[in-house]
Amino acid sequence: MRAILSFFILSFLLSFTVNAQQSTLPDDDSDDVESYDYQTNLVGAYKILFKVDDDTEYLYLTKKGKIISELSSISKGMPHKNLGYVGADFKDYFVLVHSFGSGNPNQIELIAKSTGKNIISPAACWIDADVKKETLLYCDKGVPTPNDKMILYNIRTRQKKYFAFPADIFGEPMILGRMKIKKLDSKFLLIEYDIDGDSRTRRYTF
Repeated sequence: MRAILSFFILSFLLSFTVNAQQSTLPDDDSDDVESYDYQTNLVGAYKILFKVDDDTEYLYLTKKGKIISELSSISKGMPHKNLGYVGADFKDYFVLVHSFGSGNPNQIELIAKSTGKNIISPAACWIDADVKKETLLYCDKGVPTPNDKMILYNIRTRQKKYFAFPADIFGEPMILGRMKIKKLDSKFLLIEYDIDGDSRTRRYTF
């Protein structure tokens, strides 16, 4: 009789432990996890978890079922692109982009996967990235002036290079959104940008 009672007590405790763990971080099929519009799987077995409560939406960085950090949160019902999406996924870092539309610059964070912390300026805004070369191009101002610089950040070496914007790009709005990396190697950076519908390039040597 004691053996049977002990078996039932042990079974109950095991069941309670499993349920408690699942309530901490539910599987994707759980009712607590809502569908998300963007990429959730990251290099290195990391994953972005999207959750919603009564009035707030959240993004969490996770690995193997464990939460590393809360990445962002916004009021429920706002577009997912406001909350954030993956702009570039590197080996040990990824770019979380926050887009608010209407020509506004896209704010970014460069997140260390091991900690979930942003390692660049909170004012940083997206220009482009080269994932193979683990390089990010951004600006610390969403609406730059001719005195501001583009920042080319080598994620592997943690080194930054600063470059002037093409002088002719300032005649139109949405400056950062009209630029991209055309080519990047160990000797130069080639930028492609749009002026009144025409494509132009500028070469920067290292």
